[in-house]
Amino acid sequence: MRPKDISVVGNLPQAAFEEFSDKEKEIVALAQELDARFLPQFERREFTYLHHAHKMKSYLPEGLHDDANLVRDQHVRISYNYWEARNNPETAETIICLGGIYNSARRFDFFAEGAARNFNVIALDYPGKGHSANLRMPSDYTLETYADIVAALIDHAAPAGKFHLLGHSHGTKVIYTMVEQGFSNPNWAGTVIGDMPPETPPGPKLRRAWRNRERPFSHSMEEAVKRLENFLQGHGAPVSREFVVHDFNHGFEHHTREGFGWAYDPNSMQGYADEYLQPYDKWQAYKDLPTPVLILAGEKSNTATPEAVKRMLEERPDASLLVYEGVGHYPELVTPRRIAEVAKWIKNAADPQPLRALVPADPEKPMRKAIVQDNNPPMQQRRRKKSAPGSAL
Repeated sequence: MRPKDISVVGNLPQAAFEEFSDKEKEIVALAQELDARFLPQFERREFTYLHHAHKMKSYLPEGLHDDANLVRDQHVRISYNYWEARNNPETAETIICLGGIYNSARRFDFFAEGAARNFNVIALDYPGKGHSANLRMPSDYTLETYADIVAALIDHAAPAGKFHLLGHSHGTKVIYTMVEQGFSNPNWAGTVIGDMPPETPPGPKLRRAWRNRERPFSHSMEEAVKRLENFLQGHGAPVSREFVVHDFNHGFEHHTREGFGWAYDPNSMQGYADEYLQPYDKWQAYKDLPTPVLILAGEKSNTATPEAVKRMLEERPDASLLVYEGVGHYPELVTPRRIAEVAKWIKNAADPQPLRALVPADPEKPMRKAIVQDNNPPMQQRRRKKSAPGSAL
């Protein structure tokens, strides 16, 4: 199925373009240029996920469990983007990308374009995002449901050979939950954990639960893009203008009264926030991951803190680690070098020698590898060595 444009720019009436400021016209031109670049490179595909009626009983009063009008199976259309490897697609391994709670499949366009040189790449639209349909109630949006959907995606896509799961933030929580639910597949060959340890510090956890109940809007396109840019820069190192505009174009939508805001089913955020307030401990699932593991951690992350990452390495000494200099929660894989580094690890995931490296903020500089003797994250080592004259990473 050819990709259909459901972007902000692709859905604005022609009259709106006439009222744009010069900066907004620049945003539109760049958004259109990026879509012209990405759209020919992938196919949008769909499958139907069966959301069983018995799962809905968890939020219904006891006396309604037998009401056939309320308790019935839901057939949910789930969309994903498929990027065919440019080299030997029939034998190429597959990377399955699972984004953060705000993200549509288009968030991975930059990564997929780079990785598709040697990999088939699949990027999922969660229910309530992108082209995927909505679930009925906030309580349907649980980690268990997301995990079931990813398992159904793998069954549907049926990668011919080895595949790897790449999760960022919420996507990693989904992977942990898949392990808890007993998911297994002999072709699952590697796992990339994007800045999400098996537990979350109480402060960031409560802030996310509260903030995700909100749905902020911006009155103008220019204001929305600037707000998104500030949001992403707040996670650490600056991101490119191209990435910001593309993320806006495919992560936001225009509402007649409020203006521009994140594009998602509000029930999905309510369900996410409710679940975030519950106890969260995925350490056993992390230890039980049946594949080699690569951890991506922001040096300034308040989620993958040095303490959490240190424990992750202690629990899995075989794990590899890339620490992104100056970055908070979002180590975005956008530039060619940063994409190639992760793709190289995935290609060599079975290598018994774990990779440990500090990734510089400058996207043109290569990562600095380090042999970690005591399982401390590279940022802790660097802080210690700064106090020792003459030492080096």
